[in-house]
Amino acid sequence: QPDENNLLPVPCSYDMGWQKRGKGFNSNTGQGAVMGLHTGKILDYATKNKTCMTCDHTRRMKTTPTKHDCRKNHTGSSKVMEPISAVELFNNAPKQGVKYSTYTGDDDSTTESYIHQQVPYGVEKFSDIIHMKRSLTTRLYNLSKTAKFTDCSPLSSKVIEYLVKCFSIVIGQNKGDPKSMQSSMKCIVPHAFGDHSCCSESWCGWKQDSSNYRHANLPYGKDLHGQPLKSALEDLFAQYYTDNVITKLSPAANSQRNESLNSTVGSKNPKIRFYGGSESNDFRVACAVAQTNAGYGYVCRTLEALRIDPGLTCTRYTLEMEKKKDKDCQRKNSLEFKKRRNQLHTKRIHGIARKEKQEGKTYETNVGLNIDQTTGPTAIDHQIKEISRLFDDHISVETLKSYEVAVSPFTPRPVFPAMIYDSKLFYNIIIYDTETNTTGKAAQLCQLSAIDKSGHNSFSEYILPTKDIDKHASRVNKLSVKTLNGKRTLFKETAALKTLTCDDALSRFIVYLKTSIDNLRRETTKDICTVLIGHNSKKFDTPIFLRHSCNDVHAKLQAMGIWFGDSLSQFDHLVKSKHEALNLSNGQTCSSKESAFYDRLFNETFDAHDALEDVIALRRILFASPLRLSEEDIVSYCKPVSSSDALNDCQFPKSEFIAASTSFIDSPAAVRFVSSANSGGFVLLRH
Repeated sequence: QPDENNLLPVPCSYDMGWQKRGKGFNSNTGQGAVMGLHTGKILDYATKNKTCMTCDHTRRMKTTPTKHDCRKNHTGSSKVMEPISAVELFNNAPKQGVKYSTYTGDDDSTTESYIHQQVPYGVEKFSDIIHMKRSLTTRLYNLSKTAKFTDCSPLSSKVIEYLVKCFSIVIGQNKGDPKSMQSSMKCIVPHAFGDHSCCSESWCGWKQDSSNYRHANLPYGKDLHGQPLKSALEDLFAQYYTDNVITKLSPAANSQRNESLNSTVGSKNPKIRFYGGSESNDFRVACAVAQTNAGYGYVCRTLEALRIDPGLTCTRYTLEMEKKKDKDCQRKNSLEFKKRRNQLHTKRIHGIARKEKQEGKTYETNVGLNIDQTTGPTAIDHQIKEISRLFDDHISVETLKSYEVAVSPFTPRPVFPAMIYDSKLFYNIIIYDTETNTTGKAAQLCQLSAIDKSGHNSFSEYILPTKDIDKHASRVNKLSVKTLNGKRTLFKETAALKTLTCDDALSRFIVYLKTSIDNLRRETTKDICTVLIGHNSKKFDTPIFLRHSCNDVHAKLQAMGIWFGDSLSQFDHLVKSKHEALNLSNGQTCSSKESAFYDRLFNETFDAHDALEDVIALRRILFASPLRLSEEDIVSYCKPVSSSDALNDCQFPKSEFIAASTSFIDSPAAVRFVSSANSGGFVLLRH
């Protein structure tokens, strides 16, 4: 409704554009436009020009300028063009019977202050949520580069994308409701760190299903951890949920229509050319304004107004462009297009980050000032050129063989002797098992359990790994790391567990082994040989156990004469020999899995992938099952090796073992590996 001055309030958006590549803050020309917030049409615009070629030339020549269309109308800096143009356009509005009651714009300039001081009617400012998101993203990336957070989650690109996404969702879901927007925005950081006390059940998945909740977009679905990181993020987000900022964000408006206009101006007035010295710049901006308001048909309408026939070709072109524009608008406004665009953007960003991590630092300000040329691209290129000569089909066999002189001989994996059963020894057989946070050499211990042959003395401790448990391991062992009261805590399903550090758990395990040996020495006069047996321990449990043990633990294991055996070889022997206790009803033999043996022998199951339950089940299979295995059978077929040999085996290949086979095969498809001593890697060569 019109106000007391009969002015109709109109909501709008405002932004300034400059005709210079990169930073436009030293541009000689610029244009500002006021656009309807609902219609997207340009209501008014203004151009600013700092130069006039004719005036400048006459000033240099000290002559009187000829009569010309001078468009120079600005003498200040380029930065002040935006607020000055805004004041001019907002003051022109009452001449058309309207006033710009509210306007949406970025927060990069002091336009709002200029308008409040120099415009006679009240104007309310809304913040552009797109610019606000970009500002938040930039500040988060700057925080990740400048600040170091020890014992905290890494502020990776994935975490930054998650926080910005939460920011966008909060604004979108609470449009027009400042109080709800403010309360929800305060929960973004605590929610990411596992604190859901202030979360709303309407959007918090943890409150809806706390036992199965996992973050959809955080790494591994885990809570972030680390008080320094949490404090830094809370301080940053606190600047975005002040009362003043929330009031500006609550309409969830943006000025992207102005950015679109600036793009159109750029197509008419390319930034690689300078048109600001004459009236050409203003004409080109006017064309962009006409195209935005009237579409591509403005060309025909302009020609007709000048009483010029547009012609068939011009008419057809404008119709085709309008049709294409409508189709593009319809396609880009669809939900499917927006989802796909977001997927491609995420895939591209993650792909770039992954490649940059693999390639190392290759481009940065002043990165090449002190580069080491011996390890730089020149040295690598030289190696590639030298090795690529081997691909020449014209090189003789004698020449190729000469290259083998520089290649170290092939070194096979060492074979360590297994224990031979001795009836004069007393065998202290202890069953052990581990649970880890992942597989491979990067695995860390999460649980270490053991039980002796009698079943009366057991050991079990949970260990808090320094890295989170990956989703595949968590599905198997039901373990997960979550943040509880600001601390990383190990959970078994929904129950928090009491944990030790890896060193403390291993120290207690050494005490357990020593106590077991000391107790047996009071019962027997024979020499005691302690054998740790685990299922598939040769490839998994033993290497992980020894890799995470310090030199002191290794020394104590060797001093106590500890041996390591693997029950999988015992199970494989029983399956191959088709032991009668393992025969199934269909005439086949069960698999060599521990769970399959237990099910077949006892007609029941156990809680597999819990280290303590696993060792109890394995002890029962070896010592209290229909298999009736003797001590000699267990020792012989589990093939124990000494702790020193097991340590050497898990450390293979060492530097002296790293080599490659250089045998020749007289075939074009033969493939061999050659060690590259300079680069420390392997190069695949095809002979």
